[in-house]
Amino acid sequence: MNSLFFLEAFLLFVAPGPTNALLMAGTMKREKAVTLLAAQACGYGIAATLWLSLRPLMPPDAIQILKVIAAGWLVVLGLRLMASNPIDVGESDGSLSVLATTVLNPKAFIYCLAMVPIDAEPQVLGAFWIVLLGMTATTGSLWLLLGKRLRGGWRITDKIAGAALLGFALLLLRPLLAAATM
Repeated sequence: MNSLFFLEAFLLFVAPGPTNALLMAGTMKREKAVTLLAAQACGYGIAATLWLSLRPLMPPDAIQILKVIAAGWLVVLGLRLMASNPIDVGESDGSLSVLATTVLNPKAFIYCLAMVPIDAEPQVLGAFWIVLLGMTATTGSLWLLLGKRLRGGWRITDKIAGAALLGFALLLLRPLLAAATM
């Protein structure tokens, strides 16, 4: 793992999405931040365990295709965020919603199948799992803090996050583009 890997993981997990929206909405409703972060950690832990377990069953070409699909998803989401009206986070029913939403969040899929190196040994996958939990705890905490500070004003936040998603998509495609030019 290098600095670029940590930057890519940070950009992925700090970007707006359903889990982060629920974290922020929960903070705005004054729900317990520790409970919400624990629900997020459990959700990402479950999802990452599933995706990392499935990696050996996938042919290498499938991973490259998934990287392109993941980058495409990030571009679509990034452009949508940059062009849309402010996000309405809606109602949150607390930690159970955060847990369920996080288990289904495609960010864990992108991290486990598109970012973690294909040739990572099984014993090293545990380190990547721990990095995922640490990174999501850090970025989730940022969203909790944002929820305390932000009372509306999503437009600029969406535009910045959309640009970050586009940047991440380019970082994700970097190895594929380098291989294509050879």
